[in-house]
Amino acid sequence: MLKTYTIPIASKKISNLYDLWINNGFENENNIDINKILLSGSEKIINSIKLYTFEEINFIKSSAIIIFNNTNSYISGLGEVCTSIESRGNGYANLLCKKIVDDYFSNPRSEVIFLGTVNPVAKKIYESLGWKTISNSNVLFNSKSNYDFDKFLSEYHKSNLPKSISNGNMKFRISIIPFVLSLRSNKQIELNAKINLINTSSGCLGLYNKYASITDKNGEWFCMSDSENRLFSTVSYLETIKKNFRVDCLIDPQNLTSTYELIQFVIEKIQSKNINNIYVEIFIMDKLKLKLFSELGFSEKSHSIKKIDGDELEFIKLVL
Repeated sequence: MLKTYTIPIASKKISNLYDLWINNGFENENNIDINKILLSGSEKIINSIKLYTFEEINFIKSSAIIIFNNTNSYISGLGEVCTSIESRGNGYANLLCKKIVDDYFSNPRSEVIFLGTVNPVAKKIYESLGWKTISNSNVLFNSKSNYDFDKFLSEYHKSNLPKSISNGNMKFRISIIPFVLSLRSNKQIELNAKINLINTSSGCLGLYNKYASITDKNGEWFCMSDSENRLFSTVSYLETIKKNFRVDCLIDPQNLTSTYELIQFVIEKIQSKNINNIYVEIFIMDKLKLKLFSELGFSEKSHSIKKIDGDELEFIKLVL
């Protein structure tokens, strides 16, 4: 039977979902983007989370989840699409995804659903339902207006709303997706959030979790955004060694002024602490970031090799 739920859901239902996910492809809880706290309703004031299932009593055969911001449902993310091994071949995932698309697009303000996958079989199913692969990524998106990704970005960024700086928080859970994907060809690496845009990315709903993890490691992240949660720049810092702070960011070449302003804001925030130094480690091929931090007064200190997702890459350390 097909069922739908609006998060929060009961703890028993959460346990049933985790039984499905961990026993049928997710391997462990670290691979699950929609964690138990979210399913318990921790973000219900900020984000709408809807669960779709095929299930019997105390047994979930198949699942899919969609998330979008309560105040701006223009974009959304789909995740945790999973069918139990014994239930496969019945088209459950196909039906759940079709139901989600139909429900979401019934809202006149809703436009795009993002979805990350590295499964070629699943990818074919999504493409048959109208999903398009974003070039240089393992992320697909489904647009009500049938936009390609570049057309979507041009429409999405037409707003001239004022920009402001804020701490990174749960309201950016979905808008972090198009921001990062728009930079996927710029060969950037954000070390604090462990965002790697050199290799083909499958990052989607898990992107926010990477940024949120910074706060668990003696750091913070900040955003330049407008009132509808569109992101124009992100900057983070991490206390890597006592009183030593590493700054990092992703740079949108179309919004250099915003990035420059945000980096200056973060540096001033760090300097208000008791510190030894502020530094940045930049992938040697990232000429734009090297130029920007040099203009901010950082000077070259040393070179090092770091292993990033299996690749040994050269980084330049600059110190303020």
